[in-house]
Amino acid sequence: MSLGKITPPNARMKNILIALALTFVVVTSIQLFSPLEVAGVVVVAIYLILYAILQWQHRFRKQRSFPHDTAPDRSSWPLSRPFRRLGPTFGGCLFLCVFWITNILSIFNPFQLVQIIRQMIGNARLEKREKRTGESGVNYKTKSRYHLPVHGEWLVFNGGYSPKSSHSWELLGQRFALDLVKADPTFCRHSGSGTRLEQYYCYRQDILAAADGRVVGVENRVSDAPFVGWGFSDFTARHFAGSHVIIQHAEGEFALYAHLIKGSICVRTGDQVKRGERIGQCGHSGHSSEPHLHFHLQDSPSLFQGMGLPVTFCDLHVDGKNLASGYIRATQRVRNASHVATEAPKT
Repeated sequence: MSLGKITPPNARMKNILIALALTFVVVTSIQLFSPLEVAGVVVVAIYLILYAILQWQHRFRKQRSFPHDTAPDRSSWPLSRPFRRLGPTFGGCLFLCVFWITNILSIFNPFQLVQIIRQMIGNARLEKREKRTGESGVNYKTKSRYHLPVHGEWLVFNGGYSPKSSHSWELLGQRFALDLVKADPTFCRHSGSGTRLEQYYCYRQDILAAADGRVVGVENRVSDAPFVGWGFSDFTARHFAGSHVIIQHAEGEFALYAHLIKGSICVRTGDQVKRGERIGQCGHSGHSSEPHLHFHLQDSPSLFQGMGLPVTFCDLHVDGKNLASGYIRATQRVRNASHVATEAPKT
């Protein structure tokens, strides 16, 4: 599931552009050197095949680089109901097609086109920086004491601290990004059909400051994406992170809280916040395949220029066990340990 990817990683954008260029070459060659007419559906099929090959090659290279890495297993997790009735294989493929196609349409939105270009430029600079310094961020130790920015039990849908557990490893600013949702015991994230925002367990849940800090950026004008439950990525939004907040929690540590509900953000740029203070509500704005919180830490206040940093959370309760501190990753059920006795998970 493509939940929480603010925009395609730099490698994915490269593969899209390469696949488009190769498709043009193949189709043009067929038309020039043969009498065959290439139908539109054939053009689309050629593009999808080329793109799939490029993605497979990329993933294979990544796996070879980290032989002991393990990917989270979400194979038994249900899709939203409109796709679930089609079966896990066909429904999952159709979901991804809808998300990819609407994601690609972002290039026709001038706001998002500028953001995509800025992100690609920023990521290229970060790649050069990583090669020059040899620092990937993996060994970084956070300066501030972070707690989960939510009440009660949540499920880590995406994210981790290794290539296979991360859903955005090649996008260096979001390398250690986390997507949090609320789910029932079967890992379903909504009641009913899943086509109404209010049916999602995490929708309108309070989002909290993960640590003390100062607000350095606020976007509170982006509405929730339409057609929830159908895999639609909002290419019409003015910002792909949706309504969001950026908070500086320590020197060189800036946290992004993304996909919040328009108008729910109750802090302003320059405000000082305390750990646990409400900053907004969980929503579905921007590039979001379903309501969730996207959270990541980076070393710059600019969304497009900062290197991603792993977050060490304190006083955790992970899969039924208390931890003094640690990382979290996809498939884990997490909550702040201090809330274990007073709050039950929402189902």
